[in-house]
Amino acid sequence: MHPSSEPHLPIPSVAGVVLAGGHSSRMGRGKAQLPIAGEPLLRRVAGRLRAALSEVLVVGPPEELAPLVPDVLVIPDTRPSMGPLAGLEAALGTITARYAFVVACDMPFVAPPLVAALAARALAAPDYDVVALRSAHGLEHLHAVYARTCLAPITDALDRGDLSVHGLLARLRVLEVSTTEASVYDPTSLSAFNANTPGEWARALALADAEMAGPRG
Repeated sequence: MHPSSEPHLPIPSVAGVVLAGGHSSRMGRGKAQLPIAGEPLLRRVAGRLRAALSEVLVVGPPEELAPLVPDVLVIPDTRPSMGPLAGLEAALGTITARYAFVVACDMPFVAPPLVAALAARALAAPDYDVVALRSAHGLEHLHAVYARTCLAPITDALDRGDLSVHGLLARLRVLEVSTTEASVYDPTSLSAFNANTPGEWARALALADAEMAGPRG
């Protein structure tokens, strides 16, 4: 991925999807409405996707989430309490775009330039089902582009009671993008940072404050 070939934004044919149906058990409270840099976390994440993609939707309880993102379509999980795979099923069954760039709602620093670059990579690599970032923590299945054709194997896995996203990826054609490649578009390497715990949330708030303050001097 090279900046010289960076696509014009927003990119059509790829929908942005924010999965926000989790129970936030490690955080101890709902994450979507937590305030960060002057807005709810969910609104911040959806806005960052919208900066790169032509369509954005949220998967989760509409009655809770719609007020947080009044200009974004919110659809319910097809199978509540069955994890991110069910959220993927709902999203891929709703979109008309060929691909979905999927993130979790607890990723406050998802980088629009990297989102655009991964989306463009997916459009240029139709032989792959998924384009995913591989970070220091492993393959980021919730910072990835999924072809709409992934819907059938996802539904099959859920019908069998297999809720593992990593298990799904093992059966699909996955194009991995290294952090070295991604660093051109995400120099802070924070795009896939997720705030799952109170400690991680405290770090997110500090990083967001520093981001707003900007460089000094």
